[in-house]
Amino acid sequence: MSPFKDFQPIIQEKEPLAMHTWMQLGGNAEFFAEPESGEELVALFQAAKKAELPIHILGGGSNVLVLADVPGLVIHVGDNLPPNITVEGNRIRVCGNLPLSKLVTTAVRSGLGGIEELIGIPGTVGGALHGNAGTNSTDIGQLLKSARILKQDGTEETRQGEDLVFGYRQSSLDDGLILEAEFEFHEENSQELAHRMQKQWIIRKAMQPMGHQCAGRIFRNPADSGSAASEIIDLAGLKGTRIGGAVVCERHANFILTEPECTSSDVLRLIHLIQEEVFKRFGIELETEIEIWDSET
Repeated sequence: MSPFKDFQPIIQEKEPLAMHTWMQLGGNAEFFAEPESGEELVALFQAAKKAELPIHILGGGSNVLVLADVPGLVIHVGDNLPPNITVEGNRIRVCGNLPLSKLVTTAVRSGLGGIEELIGIPGTVGGALHGNAGTNSTDIGQLLKSARILKQDGTEETRQGEDLVFGYRQSSLDDGLILEAEFEFHEENSQELAHRMQKQWIIRKAMQPMGHQCAGRIFRNPADSGSAASEIIDLAGLKGTRIGGAVVCERHANFILTEPECTSSDVLRLIHLIQEEVFKRFGIELETEIEIWDSET
């Protein structure tokens, strides 16, 4: 008997995860749910814990490579959950499933500066906080005042920004699902903010692949090299390198494009090839920024 018999019709068995990720690759989720309220979300966590099943959170799907069938419960925190957002003075409170782009544009329209450079980064606010999304000059963790999270045991906890640790593309918020977050900004002229946001949007879109299946950035920028991962991969002469249907993007070497015949194995083998070649040439160990899900996840 399914441990989620009380959650029809929001629960599916053997749901293809390729339908929910940017790369459109991979196996099925043992159980898959798209809750429509915070109450359903909490109840799903509690049911999975009772059944001793692992829980995996899927947001926008831009930073996930699915290799095989995924055991346990995959919860898709997407459009089915209400995308709440509230502006009060120089603070904005949002739910974790809100698209990051919506937070950025709301702040800019409200004359609140500090986050405009994050325009064009895919995914949700929750995903951005988990990975401390940012640019060379700022990251989202610097702006966080508090976060309400749902822990793996189904209980909720509110954490204050000063008690959290944010590093390069990582944070101490990786042990649960972010239900709500509050950010504090500084007041600026909305037109000037809009100009900076538009400029950043143009720069980012000029660098990123368009009209292709792909993942977001594959590798973290090495901390001590002084160069971006894309620059290092380019210097290694790996742009355009192909394994099966997976290809290193010519436009931005830290993206992998997937052609119609591509498999998850092609992408993983290409990732390993890039890591091996970069280490052989420069002695640099590239670490992946995307999450890799398989049957052991």
